[in-house]
Amino acid sequence: MPVVKSYRNGVTAGCAPRNKPHESAKRSTVGGWSKSSTRGNQTFLYSVDAPRLTGHGYAATLTVRDSPPTSAEWHRIRRSVIEWLRRRGMVRLHWIIEWQRRGAPHFHMAFWLPEPMSRDFFFEFLDYWRRLTAHLGTSIRSQHVTPIDNAKGWFEYVSKHAARGLSNYQRNPERVPPEWQGKTGRMWGKLGDWPTDDEIRLDVGMKAYHRYRRLCRRWRIADARRAHRLAKTSETRRQARRRITSARTMLACPDPKRSAVRGLSEWIPQEVNLTLLTHAVGDGCARQEFDENPSAA
Repeated sequence: MPVVKSYRNGVTAGCAPRNKPHESAKRSTVGGWSKSSTRGNQTFLYSVDAPRLTGHGYAATLTVRDSPPTSAEWHRIRRSVIEWLRRRGMVRLHWIIEWQRRGAPHFHMAFWLPEPMSRDFFFEFLDYWRRLTAHLGTSIRSQHVTPIDNAKGWFEYVSKHAARGLSNYQRNPERVPPEWQGKTGRMWGKLGDWPTDDEIRLDVGMKAYHRYRRLCRRWRIADARRAHRLAKTSETRRQARRRITSARTMLACPDPKRSAVRGLSEWIPQEVNLTLLTHAVGDGCARQEFDENPSAA
């Protein structure tokens, strides 16, 4: 039976397999981003209650010119940076590791401090990273730290850095340095006090599930069209056009059997998602004019 899990900021839905051909093996090493790690990171982000994030948030991207010779060296660097922030009162942290086109890793993070970051703190932080990674050719000009202003800033961070799948070049396993193959270590993590909500789990019939998926596609298309209308730069318009194309093809599948049970994982606000579910499980699919007001669903 199809299962829909509704989170504060997103939804996952799919049909569980009827049987397992073999026992799942315990994973002893981590070889980069996988479907499991991507799913875990995304469902955590789906559940964060952004308005309850206390303190002063900052998004940082820390890069190096040369890839460390071993993954152990890179993770020593990562742990050192996290410990440096912890000693200075860090409230919470979310971090992910991704790859540059040339194969070197870079470090995205969102962290919160009890007080606003001072100018001295800012330069001390970047100087610590430069000294920690000087042997990797780090340039101070290649580092970025920007404030996260309220919940809107958090979701901007999420959409920019934390919602990518395995098809994105920054998470593609082929970008992993040859010396790191099969032993990259964890790709994401979190620390501190994160306000989250539990998911709402619903079992639905297959007919309602198919209705629900179509409603999700219509809402996604309408939401992307609205973003395109409101876009103020050529880059945001291009992003919106890509979102429209992605939404239109989200259910495309050449295999009829796979198409019938295909799942989804989408950034749909919970209040919208529950309304879509209400229409889907009712007697017929209520037709909504999403193009005018997609947020009302």
